[in-house]
Amino acid sequence: MTATLKSARYENSDLVGRNLVFVDLAAQGRRILEFGCSTGFLSRHLVDRGCNVTGIEIDAEAAEKARRWCEKVHVIDLNQPGWANVFSRDYDTILFGDVLEHLMDPESVLRRASDLLLPNGRVIICLPNIAHWTIRASLLRGKFEYTSTGILDVTHLRFYTPETARKLIEEAGYRILSTHPILGGGKIGGRIRRLFPGLFTMQIIFVAQASKQS
Repeated sequence: MTATLKSARYENSDLVGRNLVFVDLAAQGRRILEFGCSTGFLSRHLVDRGCNVTGIEIDAEAAEKARRWCEKVHVIDLNQPGWANVFSRDYDTILFGDVLEHLMDPESVLRRASDLLLPNGRVIICLPNIAHWTIRASLLRGKFEYTSTGILDVTHLRFYTPETARKLIEEAGYRILSTHPILGGGKIGGRIRRLFPGLFTMQIIFVAQASKQS
């Protein structure tokens, strides 16, 4: 199911595209655990909307900057076992904004995260789409070259299409409530992009709940 989100825009907002959709969805919660909070550039918008944010970040320098916005920030490597031991079931919303593709075992992290959700809590996940037309065109030319940012970010360990991203989330024990494809711009018209979302979706945002909650 694909949902259309009417974004809540406010004066002097610097949020656009994916970030605006992501924050609008996340701000429907109040107690938020943000994986990969970086410097807090999204956390601050959530706090402005009345949310309480706890951040998780692997980069200590970025985490220090995020403390300005987050109630707490934990410097944690999600690839290490036992990362969840410092948390309890306190959150109505958990965010994975372009995080899972950087992990060695994203399904395990997703499964463990469900233990931190309050009843009826949501997880919001954003993943890049490896099936984007630019990647397909590069493959036709025999090229698969990593870049410093984007779909082929050199730090990505996993790659997903919309279908395999959905499979990851469901096999980790969640049911998907809605999906929000982020369509790139460019010369191709919006109507054509919407007709072929698998080709033109840069990233896809999933909103999900744990299938079984104790």
